[in-house]
Amino acid sequence: MSPLPIQPLSPLDGRYRPAVHALGEHLSEAGLNRARVLVEVEWLLTLTDRRLFGSEPLSAENARALRAFAADFGQDEIDRLATLEATTRHDVKAVEYLVREKLTELGLTHVAELTHFACTSEDVNNLSYALTVRAAVTQVWLPRFRDVIASLRRWAEETRSQPMLAHTHGQPATPTTVGKEFAVVAHRLERQLARIEATEYLGKFSGATGTFSAHLAADPDQDWPAISREFVTHLGLVWNPLTTQIESHDWQAELFQAVAHANRILHNFATDAWTYISMGYFSQVPQAGATGSSTMPHKINPIRFENAEANLELSCALLDSLASTLVTSRRSATSPTRRHSATSASPSATRCSPSTTCTAGSARSPSRMRPSPRISTATGRCSARRSRRSSAPR
Repeated sequence: MSPLPIQPLSPLDGRYRPAVHALGEHLSEAGLNRARVLVEVEWLLTLTDRRLFGSEPLSAENARALRAFAADFGQDEIDRLATLEATTRHDVKAVEYLVREKLTELGLTHVAELTHFACTSEDVNNLSYALTVRAAVTQVWLPRFRDVIASLRRWAEETRSQPMLAHTHGQPATPTTVGKEFAVVAHRLERQLARIEATEYLGKFSGATGTFSAHLAADPDQDWPAISREFVTHLGLVWNPLTTQIESHDWQAELFQAVAHANRILHNFATDAWTYISMGYFSQVPQAGATGSSTMPHKINPIRFENAEANLELSCALLDSLASTLVTSRRSATSPTRRHSATSASPSATRCSPSTTCTAGSARSPSRMRPSPRISTATGRCSARRSRRSSAPR
C-alpha cells in the first residue's frame, strides 16, 4: 500500500487550488446539492403559499427554517446525502429525501408529499446549474476578469508615452508605444466583458416533457405556465417557456463560447508578452530565493506566461466541448457533461488573477515584468526566427 495520503488527481485541487478555490463554493458537487435543496424548498413554499392541494401557507418561522436549511447546507448534509444516495443511486432523489427528513424534523409531514411535486430531475437540475454557474461567474470569475482589464488599463496609461519599435510579420516596423499595445488588449477584453455581463441565465420548470402534463392532471384549473414563470423568475433566472424534458442549454453554450473567446485574447497577450521578453523589450525582475532556471542561474524563464498559455488552451478545449455537446437534446438531465463546468472554468480563473499570474500583465505578479531600459534603442534586434514557445523550464 502506498505511503502517500489521498492525493488530488487534478492540479486544480493541488498546485492551483489557491487561485481557484473560490469556484468550489459554487461549482462543486456540494455547491450543486445546496442549490438543489434551495430549489426543492422554494418550490414547496410556492405550492403552499398558493394553498394548492389542500395545503396552507407555512408559518414565517417554518419558512425561515427551511430557507436556512438550504442556506446553511454543510458537512452534515453532505454526509447524509452520501448515505441516502448509496441507497437511491439517484442524486436528485436523495436530495428530495433529505428535504423530507427536514420537514419531519420541523413537524411538517403533512406537506411532505408536495416535495418534488410534478418535477422531473431536470426541473431541479437546470435551475440549480443556472444558479451555481451564475454565482461562479458573477461573484468569482467576473471580478477577477475586471481586475485584469483594470490592470491593463492602468499600465496603458502609465506607459502611454514609452516608445517601442513595433514588428509586423516578425520584422521591425513603424514605432508604437508600450501603452498603446496594452490598450489594444484591454479594449478587446472589454468587448468580451460586455458580452459575458449580458448573459441570460435561463431556467425551465415544466415537467417530464415540457408540457406540464403531471401538473394539469393533478389540477387542470391552475395556470401552470404562469406559476412556472413566477417561480423561475423568483429565483432570479430568465424563464424558458418552450423546452423538451431538458432546458436547451443554449445560454450555457453562449456563455462558454464568450469565456473561451476571452481566454484566447488572454492567450494572445501571453504569447506577445513572451515574445517581448525574448526580444529584450521587457525584463523580468529576479526575486530573492527564486530559481529562474535550474541549470542557468543567469536567466529567468518566463514560465508564468507559458503556464498561462497551457491553462488557457486547456480551458478553451473544455469550454468548446461543453458548448458543442450541451446543445444536443439527446443528452439526459443526468448527463455528467455539466458537472465539468468547474473543470472548464478553473484553468481560466488561474489566468485571471493579477496577484498570482502574469496573464493580467505582470507588473505585480511573481515574475514582475517591467519595460526594459533599452526599449527605445537597440530593441529592434529580433528573435522572431526562434519558436515563440520554449520547452519545459530548464
